[in-house]
Order: sequence, then structure tokens, then C-alpha cells
Amino acid sequence: MEERPAEPQEAPVIDLRQVVMPASASIADIAERAEVPPTDIIMELLNRGVLTTINAAIDRDTARAVMRNLGVAIVDEAEEDDVAPAATRPPERQDSAAPPDGEPRPPVVTVMGHVDHGKTTLLDAIRNTSVVDSEYGGITQHIGAYQVSVNGGAITFIDTPGHEAFTAMRARGAGVTDIAVIVVAADDGIMPQTVEAIGHAKAASVPIIIAVNKIDLETANPNRVLQQLTEHEIVVEDFGGDVVAVPLSALEGEGIDELLEYINLTAELEELRAPVDIPAEGTIIETRLDHSQGPVATVLVQRGTLKVGDTVTTGEINGRVRALFDESGGRLRSARPSTPVQVMGLDAMPEVGDPLNVIARQRKRRRQQSRTPARGSGDQAMRLSLESLAAQMTAGRLQQINLVVKADTAGSVDAVVKSIDQLGDDRARAMVVFEGVGSVSESDVNLASAAKGLVLAFNTRVDATAAAEAERQDIDVRIYRTIYELIDDVDAALKGSIKPEQVEVVDGRLEIRGEFRTERTRQIVGGMVLSGRVYTGAKVRILRSNEEIGTGHILTVRRFSDEVDEVRQGFDCGLAIETTTKIQLADIIEASHTEERLP
Repeated sequence: MEERPAEPQEAPVIDLRQVVMPASASIADIAERAEVPPTDIIMELLNRGVLTTINAAIDRDTARAVMRNLGVAIVDEAEEDDVAPAATRPPERQDSAAPPDGEPRPPVVTVMGHVDHGKTTLLDAIRNTSVVDSEYGGITQHIGAYQVSVNGGAITFIDTPGHEAFTAMRARGAGVTDIAVIVVAADDGIMPQTVEAIGHAKAASVPIIIAVNKIDLETANPNRVLQQLTEHEIVVEDFGGDVVAVPLSALEGEGIDELLEYINLTAELEELRAPVDIPAEGTIIETRLDHSQGPVATVLVQRGTLKVGDTVTTGEINGRVRALFDESGGRLRSARPSTPVQVMGLDAMPEVGDPLNVIARQRKRRRQQSRTPARGSGDQAMRLSLESLAAQMTAGRLQQINLVVKADTAGSVDAVVKSIDQLGDDRARAMVVFEGVGSVSESDVNLASAAKGLVLAFNTRVDATAAAEAERQDIDVRIYRTIYELIDDVDAALKGSIKPEQVEVVDGRLEIRGEFRTERTRQIVGGMVLSGRVYTGAKVRILRSNEEIGTGHILTVRRFSDEVDEVRQGFDCGLAIETTTKIQLADIIEASHTEERLP
């Protein structure tokens, strides 16, 4: 009997973690399933000539080839557990079992309007704080939720951004509100974002109050504003309609009491109530990534009571409430309806606008599909394969700037990316190859290098290791405080007409190891130069726990008893720093200068 040759057998997979995947999945989804950074997957694709984004979908064969280099074996999706166990499902709403009315609750008031019409200044006057001073460029770039006490009662205010790039954030604000206060500047009148705000309020079917601001200006014309409102089907009481219009000056404090009186009156007419003794339900208003606390979400509780220790689910993310904070950072044990509260304890960053529910028990389960919609045209996820993308790139049909975008909050990332998507034309465009929340890391710089692009950091900072890697690889990392400057620069780069800009370059870092004398505007300290150099005349940023707490500049540098021009890495020295910030031991001093740089 003739011996048959042995059939070739596929080599067994050794030392590879097996990860189940459907026929197609987004890079974000695959990264979460495999527990690897999404940037690693994107870089593997780039090494194969495929330029893609975190939200793009790839097929199983492509994923199998890419993930093998990352120590992961992709296998076919099992057909079981298509249906989540009952214990993992969000609870059914308790409307039928809950009392028909519940208990009275404070009104939720959304403040909307055009950029620079005084929305945050109005809230500033009501809360008697200085929130507006902390906003870069004088515009609000996040949703802020605050509860204030007015005449013995409480009112929750939501301050939405007025810049046109934040339309989606403003729409989310209107979606959770009971009363909409639309701020219109008496000197500017109705503007494009004012019209948007009116549309959002009407779509939410909530009462509208018009706040005609800046009546203290010489150019103010409140009557013109009231006439313009009629063009948008807003007829105020002075013209025989049913919409209240309150003339005021947020800066001078005039008309504030009258506005609050109308808000309370409107709330009484609405008879706002909500059940209290049921599992809490709410909406994610804002998110941020804290270096020490992890994902932190601002939640507006709408029904029930949210307590420390509750198990919660939002979108496809689970968690257990480890701590609750009010808008001032004070700890809370619980939060009742209409209360904005910061929640710590979620497993990952939720999406702004997602509902949050408390459930009795929760088992962790893997995500079944990507939560984040693809960027670009439409809501359909972009379907990619190695062959199709490689063909597009080698054909040279697209001329584009590749960008890595990092920002301080999920809402900011969303606004920046959507603004960038609208730039360019068929000849040139900008492509966001990766987006994320938090400071710029070394992996972000490496990804920008692989994509032959640059990094845009919006309202966030650059890690020291990332800055060193960017300098080594000559990668441009741009830091922005206002969104319109970022958009203008990208647009100008696409048009080939960008002008040199002043860029901050970090020259060295020093750790404070001694405090010698403190004066009103000057401190004498000592420390060790960790990297680079520190020198006389350098601008400095003062960092504590990796966060900037102040600025200043170096007056003199000393080695022992001698005054010197500079001290380099590995040596200790004494510094006289002009600053009003109280420097402490272990603080980091970053010395820097500014220079002109082209993109």
C-alpha cells in the first residue's frame, strides 16, 4: 500500500491570546476586545500602507493579519451569548410602578445663545463666581451644569457653548432642559447661533425666556431685538405674544432678580415633579479624563436618587459609583432629581448625551459593537480592507494632512473633529487618524510620525516624554486654547497660506528640592535639573501632580555662590523666580521660550 504524503497542517497558534470577533468591527471595538491600545493597531495598518482612523471598520481577515503582530489571535465569533443575561440588561423604566407625580423638583434651565453675547457672564452674576475668567478667548467651550439657591429654592443651570462648532453640545443641553433662557446681546441682535438656539428650544418643546443682555452699552437697541425675534416666530409679551423678554445687564447685575423671578414663575406653572425612591436615571452632560481619578462624568439626575455605591450603566459602559462631587468639588452621598453631579467610578469614558441608569446587579460583558459613529460623511461606519485602502493610497487620489487630535473632554474632541471634517475640498483635506481624551502621550507622537502628520492638543498639555519624543522625531505638536484658532490654522494649512506662529518650546525641567525665601512676587528655590537646561530669562510653567498651577520667569540662576547663565541636566542650582504662585517641594519647573514655526 502506497504511503500518502502527509497533508500540510496549519501551525498551531502559540502564545497568542484568542479574541472573538465578528465578520467586521471597528478598530476601537477590536482594541477594547483585545485590550491593546488602538494606536498600536493603527500603526500596524500604517506599516502595511493603510491609512485609517480609530472608527473605521476592518474585516476579520485584515484584523487577523494585523493583530498577530500584537500577540492576539482573532477567531470567529461564537454564536452564543447574542442575548445578554437578564442581569446585564438595563432595567425597564419604572413609570407604571412609580407614583404618578413624584415629589417637586428644581427646574433645569439651559442658557443658550450666540458666542460672546454674555451667557457665562449671566451665570457668573447669578452664582457670584468668576467662571468666565477661566474661559480661554472669552468663549465657553464645555457644557457646565450648576445648581444655585434662589429665594430658598434651587435652580439648575446648564451653560452651553455659543460657538458654532459646538452645535451638537448645545443640542444635548436643550435635550435635558425644562426652561430655555436664550441670551441675545442688545447691541448685536439675532445672530446665527441665536437662531440655532431657538430651534433647539422649540424642538425640545420647552418654555422660552428671552434675556436681552448688554442694555448698558451705548449701542444697545433692545426694541430691535424684539422685532427681530418675530421673524423667527418668537412674539414677546410687549408685542402681544406669550414669550417673556427680560432686559438686563449681566455685567452690571441689572435685571437679574427679575429674570430669576420669571424662571421660578414658569417652573411653578410647569409643576415639575419626579419620583425619588427609585433607581436613578440621568443623562451624561460632560466627560473628562482625570489623571488620578480616571473617567469622570458630569451627570444630570432626572429621576430617582443616585447614591455612592450604586452600580450604573451608560451606553455599553458599566461602573460602580465610587464618589460623587458637586460643581465646587464638594463630596456628596447622594443626588436627587435635577441635581448635576460629577460621578467617579465608570469603567471607561462614556459618550456625552448617553443615558445613565442604576441597576440592581451588573456583570461585565464585552461590547457587541462600536459605540462611536464613524467620522466623515453620514453615520455609516466606513468599511475598509487592506486591499481597498492600499489601492487608494498608491493611486495618489487624495492629498491630505494627517492629524492626531487630543483634548481635555469628550465633548471638545467631538467638536474639534467635526470642525476639521468640514475643512478642505476635493484637492486637499485633513484626516483625523486618531482622537482621544487626555494629555498628549508618546504613543500619540509615534502615531503622528508613522502617519507623517502632526498632533493638535486642545485645552490639554503634552507629557514630558511626548515632548522629548516629538523633538527627537521632529514632529509638530500644536497646543490650542480656543477652537477658532485651531480651525483657522488647519484651514490655512490646507490652503497653503499659513503664517508663522509663536510656538512654546520647552527647554528644560527642574524638580524643586528646597525652599529658601518667599516674597510677594518672588521666590528663591533650589532643585535638580531633570532634563535640558534652565537659564536666566526663561519663561516657566509651574507643575504640581502633572497639572499647571502657575507661570513666571527666571530672574537669576546660581551654582553654589556664583551667578551663572544656565545649568544643564544632572546638576543642582538655585533659582530666583518671579511669580505669585506658592512653589512647594516636588513641584516641577518647566523652562521654555517661544519661536516662530511653520506647519
